[in-house]
Amino acid sequence: MREILILGLIAAAGYLAYDDYYKQRPALEQASASIQQLTAERDQLRQNPAPAAARAPMYVPTGHPAPTWFQKHLDESSSVLDAARRHRQKDEAASPHP
Repeated sequence: MREILILGLIAAAGYLAYDDYYKQRPALEQASASIQQLTAERDQLRQNPAPAAARAPMYVPTGHPAPTWFQKHLDESSSVLDAARRHRQKDEAASPHP
């Protein structure tokens, strides 16, 4: 009786595994096809590299000034940092480190 129960459990597990694979097979085939397509495109690009002008554009600064609100914010934070630096330098001059 024990052997029949074990055999039944193995058969059920096999059936469930096959059923799951059967349901997922179209997705696996589609993924395999897309991988093959991407690999072929990559190989083609390696053989025939695009000219420099056709590649993705790099960021080139245009020289436009920063917006006024941003420049004001930079100036304010710069003055706060300068004040903190001056304060720290005064403290360091008054009490040297051992």
